[in-house]
This record gives sequence, C-alpha cells and structure tokens, in this order.
Amino acid sequence: MRKVTPVPVVVLSVLVAVTLCAPVPSWAQPSKIALLDSLNTRDFFAKHYPSCSAPGFYLGGDEYQRYFRGWEWVLMEEGLPYDRVLDGDITLRGLAKYDLLILSNNALLSDGQTRAIHQWVLRGGHLLATFGSGYKDLVSDPRQIDGYKMQKGGTFGLHQLWHDPVGKLFSTYWLDAGVDVKITRYDGPTKGLATKPAIVNGVLLYGGEANLLIQRPVQHPDVLGFLIIDNPDWKATSPAIISTRQGRGLVVYFAFAPEYIVYKELEYDGRAAAKDWPVCLDGQNWSHRGDGPKALMVSALHYLLGK
Repeated sequence: MRKVTPVPVVVLSVLVAVTLCAPVPSWAQPSKIALLDSLNTRDFFAKHYPSCSAPGFYLGGDEYQRYFRGWEWVLMEEGLPYDRVLDGDITLRGLAKYDLLILSNNALLSDGQTRAIHQWVLRGGHLLATFGSGYKDLVSDPRQIDGYKMQKGGTFGLHQLWHDPVGKLFSTYWLDAGVDVKITRYDGPTKGLATKPAIVNGVLLYGGEANLLIQRPVQHPDVLGFLIIDNPDWKATSPAIISTRQGRGLVVYFAFAPEYIVYKELEYDGRAAAKDWPVCLDGQNWSHRGDGPKALMVSALHYLLGK
C-alpha cells in the first residue's frame, strides 16, 4: 500500500486562508439579475404570429424568444450572472432577492404580477422594460382581437412607472415601419454610448417598429432619446428612451426592442442555431446591425447595476 504523507496543519491553515480570501469568480457570485422567461408571453405571441414558413419569417409562439434570448445573449457576453425566472416567480417575495428585473417585450402580465413589480420598484428595485411590456392584462376580453384586456394604467399599471397613459398608445408601424433613435442626452442608461462608433451623429440605427408614447419636449428631464420617424405628417417628439426614479427604485424603458435586432443578427450569422435557439431567416443582411442596440443594452445594464 502506498504511504500517504500527511499535509502539515500549518499548510492546511494557509490553504484555507488563501481560499477564503480569494475573489469569488463571477460565475460563482449570486445573481442579482432576473430575466423573465414568460409562458404567458409565449401564448400571447402564438395568437399574433404564424409559425416559420415561406414567405413568412415569424416563429409563432417562439417569436417571444427573439426578445428574451437577445437579452440572454448580451448578459452572457458581458459575464453578468442572471436567473431565468418564470411567471410564478414574479411576486414581491420572489423579486426581493434581485436588484434588477428585465422585461423583454413581456406584453402579457397579470394584475398580481404588475402590482408586485410596482411595489418592488418603489422599495428599491431596478426595472428595465422594453417595447410592449405590461400593456396587456391576463384577463379575458372578447372585444380584443387576441382576447386579452388592455391594461388600464391605474395605480399599479407598469406603464405608469415611465409615465405613459396606455390609452394613448399606438404603433409607429402605420407611420414608418422602420424607425431609428436620436440620442439627445448621454447620461444614465445612455452614458456609455458617448464613445461608441456604432452611434453616428447621435443616431442609433434600429430599423424596426416602436411604440408611440405621449409627446414630450426634447428638453424633458426623463427622456434621453427620441424616435426618428420618417413621415412628413408626423410632427410630434416621441420618446424612445425614458429613465425615471420611482420611490427608492429606478426604471428604464425603451419604446422599442434593441434585443430583437441583436437576436436577428444571431440568427443571420449562425450563432443562434449553434445554441439550438429558434431560427427563421428572412433573407436580409443583419451583419453588425446589432452593434448599436447592443451598446445601448450594455450601457443601460451597467447604469442599473451601479457599475
């Protein structure tokens, strides 16, 4: 039998001390970020989008993954630990352990989820929401095409966190199907864009649909960017990037979905397929079209995480 030489106690003590003092790698740190992977949102998209088939390029219910996975990719690239949370986790107790919640076009939320998010923000939570997040209620309404009730914008309406009366909302699709964003102030969630080559003359190239919010002046303190709408009949200044303080919390809202453009580029160059994520190609060249949107996403993440 091979003789094992015992390790001196003093060496063990040193090893333990070194281990305890060593920095914890990022992958081992507790997650401060919650990213909602919502089956409610999937059901919502299934009622609005057909499955992938020529000549269409949608993903049916999995269309929601183009938003959720876009954020997931950026978080992984930035080395930011996160938890994929489900609909049942969106409670005041479930959110208590997180600093940041990301809602990636999560259009369909219940009243209970909306109240929990609202109260969590007032108590110090940080919320990052995009595009149609929180604009539909998980309540049946046969008058709506998809059968879901519109959020009313009451005390706990999510859109109230970024001061948008939902009754005035409609899409840019009928005015300009491919809007861009003009950055008007480099501060807070846009601070990191000031030196990014993807932002030329203050313009973030987007080229997709956005939500039209209530008009605000260019100097509005909560607005850091406005939609560029190529339509001579549209004169209003429509906010694209809003940052507000609510109670002890912070809210950043994008009236568009930068994560969608990021994901379309992942589909185009094969990175989505390599991860076994859904793909439906549309024949367009998406190379580097995610550069500006990704830069905005990263800048907003660092702001909301206090980095």
